[in-house]
Amino acid sequence: MRHIEPAIRLLLLALLAAGTAASAEGARPWARRNVAIVVYDQVEILDFAGPMEVFTAAGNGAFRVFTVAPTRAPVLSQGVLTIRPEFSVDDSPAPDILVLPGGDSRGFSRSEAGMAWVRKVAGQNELSMSVCSGAFILARLGLLDGRPATTHWGAVPRLRSAFPKVQVQTGVRFVDTGRIVTTAGVSAGIDGALHVVQRLLGDDVAWETARYMQYDAWEPKESATLTAPAKEALRALVFQDGTRAVSLLTAAAARTPRDPLVLSRLGRAQLLRGAAKEGVATLESAVALGDVRPITLTALGDAQLTLGANAAAEQTFSRLLDERGTPSDAYQLACAQGRQGKVDAALASLTRAVQLGFHDRALAESDDDLRAVRSDARFAGVFGRNDGQTRR
Repeated sequence: MRHIEPAIRLLLLALLAAGTAASAEGARPWARRNVAIVVYDQVEILDFAGPMEVFTAAGNGAFRVFTVAPTRAPVLSQGVLTIRPEFSVDDSPAPDILVLPGGDSRGFSRSEAGMAWVRKVAGQNELSMSVCSGAFILARLGLLDGRPATTHWGAVPRLRSAFPKVQVQTGVRFVDTGRIVTTAGVSAGIDGALHVVQRLLGDDVAWETARYMQYDAWEPKESATLTAPAKEALRALVFQDGTRAVSLLTAAAARTPRDPLVLSRLGRAQLLRGAAKEGVATLESAVALGDVRPITLTALGDAQLTLGANAAAEQTFSRLLDERGTPSDAYQLACAQGRQGKVDAALASLTRAVQLGFHDRALAESDDDLRAVRSDARFAGVFGRNDGQTRR
């Protein structure tokens, strides 16, 4: 599945036909995903830090990222960086995405508990991704047998000789075989992680993430759905050229007035230009046509708050919380409810935000949107003893 947009279109059509925001089975395709990044002694710094940056930056909290090691004992990366793993393989939450960085991966492979955990996770999760010599961990478990895969150019001969069943590829930044993505060395892990974000969240989120990172080496490729004109318009939006984006996307919307993806981009471009009312109307049209992607709902909810349409914002953020479920979704819902004086509802949403990982008490105590909530005696108990920073 090289491009996410065909899947998005099919999903939107299915949702429109069903007349609901979720499938009959209750699927939540935009739900927040757990990303477990394995660390071990002599792990390569950029191998894990590159994908970690991508997943923590992507989609405004779309991924919960954490480190896992065979034990919780500190590990030393490249002899200079001490890392204290957040979890061990015995107590780690179940990851949807597993990242296996390179370095001295043979050390990790000698851990029976670590290898057993990887085997179990890789058999159940959404996808696993290796960086550099992290491919050897997958290969030792037989998970690359009969599959094309890649690794650091310097490790290619060893991978070929040690694991002849692996179809080793060279001259590529990553190889995607569906549930397993392998990447070449070091910086290629960034490309692989951005590709995964593109698969799961779409061209818009992936390109915006690369732009935020100032990683100009990456951009989405043209495809049947991301044609040259569509890519030109998306480029203007990502690089915040509001005038050009509105011009190009207005023309695209005239050609396909019921395309929710085009309308979402146009609405966000209008907001970029400062046309808040126009942008809200366009985004509402996209949502009415079935676009419940977080990138659309977040932009709409924020703009509704800006316009003081607090009841509408409450509905939008409530839907966003159902679709994705991040700490910021619940917090924004609390703000929309607090603006309306709905103290009980706002306290419940703020409590939910804390349960999901929001702990920025200083923000909540200074946010004007929560003024009515702070006057309630129950507010003091929402955060308990958690006075740290927000975990998104």
